[in-house]
Amino acid sequence: MLKLIFVIDSLISGGAERVMTVLANRFSELGHDITIISKAHIPSFYRLENGVKLVYLRTKVNYKNKVTILFSRLKLYLNIYTYLKSEKPDFVIPFSTNTNGVTIIACKLLGLNVIASEHNNYKLNLNSFPVWFIKRIIYPQATLLTVLTERDRDEYYSRFMHNVIVMPNPLALDPADNVNLLSREKIVLSVGELIRWDQKGFDMLLEVFAQIAPGCPGWQLVIAGSGDPHFLTGRISELGLDGIVHLAGEVGDIQTMMRRSSIFTLSSRWEGLPMVLLEAMSQGMACIAFDCFTGPRELITNRLDGILVEDRNINQFASGLEELIEDQDLRLKLGKNAIETSKNYLPEKIMEKWLDLVKINIVA
Repeated sequence: MLKLIFVIDSLISGGAERVMTVLANRFSELGHDITIISKAHIPSFYRLENGVKLVYLRTKVNYKNKVTILFSRLKLYLNIYTYLKSEKPDFVIPFSTNTNGVTIIACKLLGLNVIASEHNNYKLNLNSFPVWFIKRIIYPQATLLTVLTERDRDEYYSRFMHNVIVMPNPLALDPADNVNLLSREKIVLSVGELIRWDQKGFDMLLEVFAQIAPGCPGWQLVIAGSGDPHFLTGRISELGLDGIVHLAGEVGDIQTMMRRSSIFTLSSRWEGLPMVLLEAMSQGMACIAFDCFTGPRELITNRLDGILVEDRNINQFASGLEELIEDQDLRLKLGKNAIETSKNYLPEKIMEKWLDLVKINIVA
């Protein structure tokens, strides 16, 4: 039996948070001792198995001013160090760049094995000195760094570190089976936090839909996600898309919505490995995505199980989306093939990789 401790900012709704809960639950089901440390005192959005212990650190970050932020964060980091020292796990597995940095330092001081899990692409925020310092100076001190794509592995490996491997995220939804793709509604679906409209490219997606909507009567765009809708509602009105584009808010049962919808769009300016795209593929949706720096090209083979569009080429995206709307046979072909592609990311397959990883890297 292994003793594993995961560390994360919080377990709110999000891709990395979902992945961590899937991994923690699976490890627990296999009989391992699993704890999740959450830096924020927020209940988990995702279901945790009874055997998974969720620990909230005593210290909360005080955002009153810069001094209180600094000292409360230092105290929080000391809490992490103290907890890990008392528990002495076989492995510590932190998620996200900042949490990785703090946890690697603590584990280095304690002589603990740490597998840092990076869920954004290498280039993201690299012009920020703290992020640069974590990626270039601290990451090489980890037992191992996992990244989501081959392109990211090459970025790290070719520049400054060799203790890095690709570890895809596990699929959180059961792939569709015998779903009648012909019964789907005329819905183009996109998913993401509305406050991150810039990263998710929702502004570009609205421009795309404004181009094609006049020639596609009966079709509607639904954007599902939590957050302040103010910016997007303003753009929807400016583009004359009221009644055609709908903001659905946070959707608890995204699987059902995906099975109702015909087409999935990923208009992001940057991603790690977009789990929501993989989930849409698993539900038989015909998917179209910008070929941003990392992510979509790892999942989609163009015109076999989805459509890849030149990064940020709005006109090309509009043409591809219009083709999907008009060509039912193409939607069916892409949707069926996408289900098969998604099966490469089933949790049991990814868990085999993780189990091999900890067994190989454990220090006697």
